[in-house]
Amino acid sequence: MNIGFFPQLSLRPFFLESLLQPESLRLDWLLLAVSHDAPPSTSTMDDEGDPRPHSHLFSWGYSQLILHLIKLPADFTTKEKVTDICRSHGFWPGYLILCLELGRRREAFTNIVYLNDMSLMEGDNGWIPETVEEWKLLLHLVQNKSTKPAPAPQKSPNGNFSDGPSPINVENVSLLLAKVMGPDRAWSLLQECGLTLELSERFTRTCDILRIAEKRQSVSNAAMNVSLQISLDPASSSFGCIPRCGIAGSDEP
Repeated sequence: MNIGFFPQLSLRPFFLESLLQPESLRLDWLLLAVSHDAPPSTSTMDDEGDPRPHSHLFSWGYSQLILHLIKLPADFTTKEKVTDICRSHGFWPGYLILCLELGRRREAFTNIVYLNDMSLMEGDNGWIPETVEEWKLLLHLVQNKSTKPAPAPQKSPNGNFSDGPSPINVENVSLLLAKVMGPDRAWSLLQECGLTLELSERFTRTCDILRIAEKRQSVSNAAMNVSLQISLDPASSSFGCIPRCGIAGSDEP
């Protein structure tokens, strides 16, 4: 099979779905796509098979084709095989997409901590915990992640060294927690997890700002509710105030 055949074709999902039948053929093409013009596995995975920090940012020659293949409709067994292929080859963007689709959230959070990039948990498509238990899991993973040598700093196109993405650590996750749940609930959960001593003044200042913003929002909402009640109260409307002597402007008693 010639992998170079696909870039010459439209990558519309329905077209690929009709072309790649049976489903076993999709797996063959996926294996080809993740094997050609791909970063070496030693760059994407450590000796234990876990993601190396920031390795989800590497360029893949056939990343567009890979993403189209993993998004094609398939039965549960096939999706699990696709997930295993992405993981075993270190294609972490596709792996995380499939974890979400298959409901493997614990597994996803574990590997996101290894990837060490807070942007994976921010924005509209970010992996933000949905329950208190998931927050506890994430905090536990961050607190107990094994200390591994940091990757060498990479040079940007202009030749300068870049610090890379914002790291996933207790403080940054705690800040995200405070923004999502509110500073007071976040503090209670962090106390429960025994992590308050690991937080800096930056966290305290951010929580103070969030509390001020919450109070202002509460005042604004209260004022809006009063204004709405006044506008809906007939007694306070000019149309509801009819003079006793009759319609305004009338001489009738």
